Amino acid sequence: MTQRSGWTDSDLSRLRLEGLDHLNRLHSGEATDRDAAAFIAWRNQSRAHEEAFRAAVRLRDLVRMVEAEAEAREGAADNVVPFKAPPRAPHLSRRQMLGGALAASIAGGAIVTGRMLNLVPSPAEAMADFRTGPGERRVIKLADGASVDLNTRTSIDMHTGLAIPAIELISGEAVLTSGPTQPAALVAGSGTSVVRAGRFNARRDGDDVCITCLAGGVEVAWNQEKRILRPADAVRYNGAAIGAVEPGTDPTVLTAWQSGTLIFRNMPMREVVNEINRYRSGKVFLANSGLASRPLSGTYYVDRIDDFFSQAELALGVKVSRLPGNVVILS
Repeated sequence: MTQRSGWTDSDLSRLRLEGLDHLNRLHSGEATDRDAAAFIAWRNQSRAHEEAFRAAVRLRDLVRMVEAEAEAREGAADNVVPFKAPPRAPHLSRRQMLGGALAASIAGGAIVTGRMLNLVPSPAEAMADFRTGPGERRVIKLADGASVDLNTRTSIDMHTGLAIPAIELISGEAVLTSGPTQPAALVAGSGTSVVRAGRFNARRDGDDVCITCLAGGVEVAWNQEKRILRPADAVRYNGAAIGAVEPGTDPTVLTAWQSGTLIFRNMPMREVVNEINRYRSGKVFLANSGLASRPLSGTYYVDRIDDFFSQAELALGVKVSRLPGNVVILS
């Protein structure tokens, strides 16, 4: 059968599957800006492509609704335990069976929800002594008057191997402040930083660590090397090397998050998007490579971080596409 639009039923079914493929890729946890650009190009090919995408969204919402209802029923049933009931053999939950069956019957098994973007912590983060979520901050009091201020998506452990108040930064960003008489220490990756009568900012992204002195003095030890930092000095290191001391860091911009704001000063758009992604659930993709190097300046409130999108539309002419799962594509 041929539709009046020129698309056959077979063509439209294929487009719906392609829409599901794009949607699931963007929610897989492995999508890139190139994948987002490919999705935008696919979606803009025709009205049929746009309608296929909307059908994919409705299907995804339907699967989630059925799964949630099944999970709720299963939870209620599991709360009723028969008297002297024998142990049950391992089985698939109704949520798994319904979700899988619906996906297989409608999309030929093409739906793979995968890990929700930026929502599932690594094992080390999940087992941390303290951890913050997207947009969350937390201040923790340590011994001898020291304290640590955790930024968004930050995980730390209490470090008991030193004779002074100490923490281990597993991931994220924190400001460590020493007590009035005792130094305090932070272990991150291959280095240990000790602050005396002052405070410093530490950020860890994977294996890369940056230590910035905010007040007092900081000694950074990496293998057999040391770096001495004074206020506004920074040093970067990873498992392979430690860099030279970098002077001139602006502490107002660096620690604006402590007051619930983000300050960008002539920051390339690609770096701005990376920062925005730290403070919100979901994922922001920059699908327009021409925007990547364009500088952006502005101040944004962490609790209203999505205001960034409307300002980007007005200031840079960015097209903002919002998808399910808090995914946003800038093109």
